[in-house]
Amino acid sequence: MTRAARPGHRFPPGSLNFNGFSFFNAVTFQIVLGAPVILYAKSLGASSLVLGTIASLTPLLSILQLVAARFLHRTGYRRFALTGWGVRTLFVLLLTAVPLLPGLAAEMRLVLVAVALFCFNLVRGFAAGAWLPWLTALVPETVRGRFLSRDNAFMHVGCLVALLVSAWVMAGTVEAVEYAGVFAIGLASALVSLWFIARIPDAQSPEERRNSGAAVPWAAMLRHPPFARLLWFTTFYMTVIGSLGVFTVEFLAGREKYAEGMILLLNGLSFAGALAGLAWAGPHLDATGSKPWLGRALLLFAAVIAGWFLLAAGVWPAAEWLVGLLNFAGGLAGAVFGVANTRIVMGSIPAMGRNHFFALFTVISSLGLGAAPILWGALLDALRSREVTLGGLNLDHYAVYFGALAVLALFDRLLVGRLHEGGPAPAAPLPAAVEARPVAPVE
Repeated sequence: MTRAARPGHRFPPGSLNFNGFSFFNAVTFQIVLGAPVILYAKSLGASSLVLGTIASLTPLLSILQLVAARFLHRTGYRRFALTGWGVRTLFVLLLTAVPLLPGLAAEMRLVLVAVALFCFNLVRGFAAGAWLPWLTALVPETVRGRFLSRDNAFMHVGCLVALLVSAWVMAGTVEAVEYAGVFAIGLASALVSLWFIARIPDAQSPEERRNSGAAVPWAAMLRHPPFARLLWFTTFYMTVIGSLGVFTVEFLAGREKYAEGMILLLNGLSFAGALAGLAWAGPHLDATGSKPWLGRALLLFAAVIAGWFLLAAGVWPAAEWLVGLLNFAGGLAGAVFGVANTRIVMGSIPAMGRNHFFALFTVISSLGLGAAPILWGALLDALRSREVTLGGLNLDHYAVYFGALAVLALFDRLLVGRLHEGGPAPAAPLPAAVEARPVAPVE
């Protein structure tokens, strides 16, 4: 029997349904949470701080996963996720209707957009608590690198399709009906994604469900070395890249006066880069481990952000081909980091109390991701009227922003060496009390 045919090296049953969900879900969130909604909010007069706040809703509301972890062992992963993703679809419907509502001022439309996105992310933050524990329970450790690479490929193709279709719909002068049409595509994709998620196996025995739902005190989790080091490393990374997608779009639309359709097309190159990154790293992750790929991704990220700095400082022209190249390389780096980081997370979290470990990890790292657009948006607004010329560099607020991010990315690269590769280390065993309280809430 060949290696590929051995049971331990096969993808789990129903894995294509995971991939189908990832594709259609990506079409939805790339529209509802990505460049199209940012451009619509910008057209309604949103400031950098407002745009940053909109971008922060998804990670900040991930805090609800701490609550979700208390209920997963009762409902099972599939029912929990299906209910949450079903309810959030209602708020995509509300977002679709906003551009078409008659007689509303731009300020009121912006308020309704914010309300729809807040409710969407509120429900999504709760339901997403099932995702990583469900994936970890289904996918054997021996194929996680390959499986995550394939699943991420489906996701990035979905994002690319969403941007290409959005760019086609929004070509030329963009009116309210075009924005509504793009949001309607996101709504249709959300409905299709529910069909796929309903077909994924639940894959947990009663004993596994009890173990994964076992309560673990937060202090015990934070003292677990593989988990703690990875948590702070990922959180720092999130503070670096958490605002990049928002303010590169604002930079191109505001300072460089790029058309909406062109911005979407150039953003699409980041997902082409992501597919190239997955093809590069995916076949090797299970053999080499995640750490080498995390280091490579962060070095490339630092170079990409330095490129944006040179654009903002006037050293390089903001030519379309150069912006496209930076987007392509950034997408490549992001995909490699994402799949390598998810793999090492899945290998660093023990089975006992798994739901709570994943919830705490997601919440703390997401707080960094959520805080970044707000803090950087406030800084950009504060520095907007200031500009300094230094050694031929025109240092406006965008140049300061990109320069700071490049330095932080290099610092995060230094933290890779502290990470633990493989399964959880035995240095800090979990307390015995965990086994005695299988369904108690997180303390």
